[in-house]
Amino acid sequence: IDVKLNDKRHSLSASETIVYKNNSQQALTELYFHLWPNAYKNRETALCKQLVKNGETELFFAREDERGFIDSLDFRINQQPIQWMLDSQHIDICKLILNEPLQPGASAIITTPFYVKLPSAKFSRLGHLDQAYMITQWFPKPAVYDHLGWHAMPYLNQGEFFSEFGSFEVNITLPANYIVAATGDLQNSEELQLLEQKAIETSKTNSFTNDMSFPKSDNVFKTITYKQNNVHDFAWFADKRYHVLKGE
Repeated sequence: IDVKLNDKRHSLSASETIVYKNNSQQALTELYFHLWPNAYKNRETALCKQLVKNGETELFFAREDERGFIDSLDFRINQQPIQWMLDSQHIDICKLILNEPLQPGASAIITTPFYVKLPSAKFSRLGHLDQAYMITQWFPKPAVYDHLGWHAMPYLNQGEFFSEFGSFEVNITLPANYIVAATGDLQNSEELQLLEQKAIETSKTNSFTNDMSFPKSDNVFKTITYKQNNVHDFAWFADKRYHVLKGE
């Protein structure tokens, strides 16, 4: 995944390339994907309905600028355009129709650009509070296919963690004075040095200011890369005010 943060529009512009292997014994003619940022799009989503049932009405009554969504999708398989469609009931699920069946043991390369308008983080796990970013359940993600079939579920506060495992390489571009915490191993020596220096500064700090205002964002951008194999998901968090602790 290549992703760039726009901290003025509170949005992500990204593209992803997935190598999807059919580990089942059946040929697959379709693939289901989660588009979970769409859970924040309107009052009709499963997330909004669940929150209301739990007595939480903030998303139901949210302003348009507080809501979120994912769009600008263009799914292709092995570089070929395909037909795909949103689920008729849940706009945070979509179905990809394969041009030819994916045989057992075979792999396909799935690509798409995508754009995420980040919701307010007060609703659930994905979102921002001003320029503090909590980026979870944020990219088009294959649903699980097993002996019971497809598990293409909408995003819910309760019970969202049933997804495939995979290996990730994620390149995050954002203003240079952000500190990022993310899944996996950081690959950039300069960023590691920055974290080391921040950790030294934090270790020498006896008291912290109560000023929680956000510093101005750098005009210079940086791109940092994280890698991790055989994990359930990839999440990242970014803030210009973070202090850094180091330990073993």
